[in-house]
Amino acid sequence: MTCEEFRNKVVELFDTTVDKQTKVECEEHAAHCSKCKAYYEDLKDTFNTLQPRATLDDKVRKNHRKYWQAAAAIAIFLVGVAVGWSHFFSVPASANMPLFSMEEAIKCVQNVGSFQMDVYARTERNENFAYFNLHSDFVKINIQLVRQNDSTYYRVEKEQGKTIVCDGKNQYVWTPDGYYFMGNLNDNVLESFANLLYPERLLSMQESVMELSKKNKVTRTETDSTIVLITEGMESSGDLQQLLELGKMKEYKVTMQNVFSKNDGLLRSVKIWLMADGSKTLMMHIDDIRYNIMLNKNSLIALPQIPFNKWIQIHQEQSISQQRLSFLQKEAPQQAAQRIMQALITGESEKAKEALAYYKDVFQKLSANLNGSRASDFIVKKDGSYAGVYVFYTLTRPDGSSEKEHLAIRNDNSQHIWIVDGGL
Repeated sequence: MTCEEFRNKVVELFDTTVDKQTKVECEEHAAHCSKCKAYYEDLKDTFNTLQPRATLDDKVRKNHRKYWQAAAAIAIFLVGVAVGWSHFFSVPASANMPLFSMEEAIKCVQNVGSFQMDVYARTERNENFAYFNLHSDFVKINIQLVRQNDSTYYRVEKEQGKTIVCDGKNQYVWTPDGYYFMGNLNDNVLESFANLLYPERLLSMQESVMELSKKNKVTRTETDSTIVLITEGMESSGDLQQLLELGKMKEYKVTMQNVFSKNDGLLRSVKIWLMADGSKTLMMHIDDIRYNIMLNKNSLIALPQIPFNKWIQIHQEQSISQQRLSFLQKEAPQQAAQRIMQALITGESEKAKEALAYYKDVFQKLSANLNGSRASDFIVKKDGSYAGVYVFYTLTRPDGSSEKEHLAIRNDNSQHIWIVDGGL
């Protein structure tokens, strides 16, 4: 297999129905070609960030189903941005539009020293950035970024809600009610939003993204100063209830409008609509993206004035005895979920302190909410968009009422033990 053949076929590896011969040929080529292996890893990272997933600090929810159904919206939006860019640079140029090569387009984006945008999305203020709800009001999310001396600094802030800051070395996440987390630059704390900070990543992967989005219909129109791309397609609903009941998720019809300026090829505004229950709802809009503006880096990366030991390390290796570590590493996900829920219900934090490391400051609050309940009927389901597994269970309350709940757990950490990543 040549490098060109590999790049033409590698996108098929992200299809669960890929034939075994193609998979083997691609894997053998990547094993002996460092450039193609790096290309595949970059594509995998981009594809994974375009998918919704549970994250470390999901809190108690009253309406899980709405969350599940809308959680894919941000991934849908970013696929739309990618599709928009790829069409912009692949359609024939008009008389008034300069002809960009892909290399020039990437340089154009990379040369942007700073930008700021206000995203208006149907969400909740203290929820994760992948959380969307058709019935929520619009919340303003401000994004600011500065690039200096090969380092990137950014601040992503929900109005009166969650904030994420990168100081060039670490990322910090906090909420007004006292959740403080920190991680390194590789931690995916921004989820799919990270692609708004690195649009050159989307540009460089444009051919592969287009291959993944062939089913989308794209309409291109022009004004004197802009190019407008309207993308229509079907995307995964992100509904975990459907994953449990049907073994797969259904799809939503999505319409996206991306507006680019002709003179420089930069994205200027975005709108995304979701078709659900027979009605078309505007889920997100960005009305004005401002590039190369004056931003104060010190203000941008300012953190709350709290003691350093209040910050919980996202991937800090835990001190565990060898005997305990061996036990935890041998656990099946269903067994881990049962042990975790039992510890929460009984209030015995020591029984699951490793799995609940991200929740140690709120363990008592979670336990009090579950006091007297019973968890049963544990079922494990896996979806390709999430690095871990979902464990569904029936939660029976003291009054006899019951509901189907889930834990998102993963063991892709250095100690290979199951950690709760969401669902609580």
